[in-house]
Amino acid sequence: MRSAVGLVALALVAAAGCGPAPRIGEPAAPAAVLGPDELVAAHNAWVDSRPLLWARASLMLNFPTGEADGRRLQHDLDGHVFVERPERLFVHGQMLGQEVFTAGMNPDRFWLWIRPNVNTVWTGRRGGRGERDFVLAPADLMTALGLFRIDLAPGADAELVALPRHYVLAERRPGPGRRPARRTWFDRVTLRPVRVDLFDEAGRRLLMAELLAYDRTADADVCTVYRARFYGDADEVDLVLRLTDVRLDKKPNARVFEYRCPPGAKEHDLDAAPAAAPASPPATDAPTTPDAPAELPAGDGPVAP
Repeated sequence: MRSAVGLVALALVAAAGCGPAPRIGEPAAPAAVLGPDELVAAHNAWVDSRPLLWARASLMLNFPTGEADGRRLQHDLDGHVFVERPERLFVHGQMLGQEVFTAGMNPDRFWLWIRPNVNTVWTGRRGGRGERDFVLAPADLMTALGLFRIDLAPGADAELVALPRHYVLAERRPGPGRRPARRTWFDRVTLRPVRVDLFDEAGRRLLMAELLAYDRTADADVCTVYRARFYGDADEVDLVLRLTDVRLDKKPNARVFEYRCPPGAKEHDLDAAPAAAPASPPATDAPTTPDAPAELPAGDGPVAP
């Protein structure tokens, strides 16, 4: 059960339709076709070359209010994004000069703090039940940034499809049902990720993220415009993130990656929550979404949420 959508939305309301974003320019693809090993090696080398990220950020959050009429709200925030790979992330945003939220993770914990009116923090163990039940899990945000390695074990269930302008790498979970785990689109010229879909163990979508624009910073390609949709049980949270003043040589203060419950804040340990509802039936071999690699028409690329 992907929980806390309504809680987070109501908290942001107390503290206080994403339009289509421009598509990435798609140059002509090279004639040569890479194999899976070559593509994965190129992607991992790019990720490993940028263990640090320090950037100012503007964020747009679009989320449900939790009301029966299905209304949604949108807030525009200013803040920062700090990354120390592989497992340290910190994002914060302000509205009208007042800090509205912080989200972060380290190898042990993850958290999301909403203030000032509700002054509540949701937290849990990395890899625990609460992390998968939380719709705005920081680990999923790290995936949305494209900062993940691809480690295919020998004999792993994965398929690479070469489209005219993109490669699509579909990774599936082992075992019966061949449930999807992650699907990544790469630009065939730059070999940079331009879209990532993430799925839970039952094959349900957790995340769809588009990496919309890359800039050259310190001899490295850095995506500076993202759009992501985080999926809950019935509602979704949309995020548009734009980075400026990007630094790849500036180490963030280590204290931002330490979890400390703020003084006076109400803490919700998501791993102590009631057990999640039974999962949906496993996915089958047949494609169930229009963007499965086998069903993408020639020349198709990332699609907007």
